[in-house]
Amino acid sequence: MKKFKAEGDHLILEKINYDEEQTTAGGIIYKPKDVLDSSFSEAKIVSMGKGFPIPNGDIPEVDYKVGDVVLYDARSRMGMHQDFDVIRREHVIAVVS
Repeated sequence: MKKFKAEGDHLILEKINYDEEQTTAGGIIYKPKDVLDSSFSEAKIVSMGKGFPIPNGDIPEVDYKVGDVVLYDARSRMGMHQDFDVIRREHVIAVVS
C-alpha cells in the first residue's frame, strides 16, 4: 500500500480480511464476516490526522492511536478504495482488543 498521511480529523484505515479464519483464546474458530453486523466494520488505523480544534482552541484527545484496530460505522466511509477506508474520528465506535 502507498503511504498516505491523514489530515484534519480523518483516519485512514487498513481493511481487514473478513474471510480469514481467526481463533479465540478458547479455541473457537470463526470468520469475522460471520459475527459482524453489516453496518459495522473493523480496521487497523494506518494514519491519523491531528484533529480539529473545538471552540476554545483545544484539540480533543482520543483513546486510540495508529496501529489500533477500531470498530466503526461502515456507512460513514468517505468514498471507496480497494485497500483502505477513510472516516472521521467521530465515526469510531470502539477500540478492539
